[in-house]
Amino acid sequence: MIKVAVCDDDKQVCTKLVAMIKDYFEDIGRPVWVAGFTNGLSVLKANIRFDVIFLDIDMPGLDGIETAKRLRNWDVNSKIIYVTNYSKFKSCAYKVHAFDYVDKPVRESKIFDVLKEVMHYLDNAVEKQKYAFTTEKGVLTIELDDIYYFEYVARRVLINTSQGEYIATYSLKELYNKFNKYNFESPHKSFIINMLHIKYIKGFDIFMENGSIIPLAQKRAVGFKEKFNDFLQSTFDKI
Repeated sequence: MIKVAVCDDDKQVCTKLVAMIKDYFEDIGRPVWVAGFTNGLSVLKANIRFDVIFLDIDMPGLDGIETAKRLRNWDVNSKIIYVTNYSKFKSCAYKVHAFDYVDKPVRESKIFDVLKEVMHYLDNAVEKQKYAFTTEKGVLTIELDDIYYFEYVARRVLINTSQGEYIATYSLKELYNKFNKYNFESPHKSFIINMLHIKYIKGFDIFMENGSIIPLAQKRAVGFKEKFNDFLQSTFDKI
């Protein structure tokens, strides 16, 4: 799954870009996760290695150039695409190895062209870290972001992913201990879910991006919702 960030202090531009990016990936049939931010500090605090970052240059406080410089201290691989009205900043952008530039006002055709090019680079780059699972179909490698949830069924674990479902013989405790640090949480004794893919929570039902509905145990509801809210606050700006 491709992870994309959009950072622009203009909320309308940010919202428009997020919508365009989602439309592009829907058109090509590829899974995507898009996060919107309204300042550079929020991008840094999210502490997520995005594949692609659309970054406004002229922002109050921490501008796009300084945001990228700090980002490059620990993430040298993300493809930074500057969104700007100011050609004078383009020479500075070479220092942080910008992938491309998009002039304002943003046009869907330009965004689509840039995404097509960046996807070509990503698809031909070194593969992301994957995890090996021993399943009934043999040993499979699965990207962590592609996992929606683990479900314990009849003494076996169902691994639900964007590529399909697989059956394995792990314990949920074993999987929780391994993946909890990657924002996996357990809302019910039979489930461990990737909070990245939660669409929304209503009552004691958790609605996932793939259409699944996961039960939220009453005894775990308060603690789980607190952890999910902490995840949202550390990852997203409200736009």
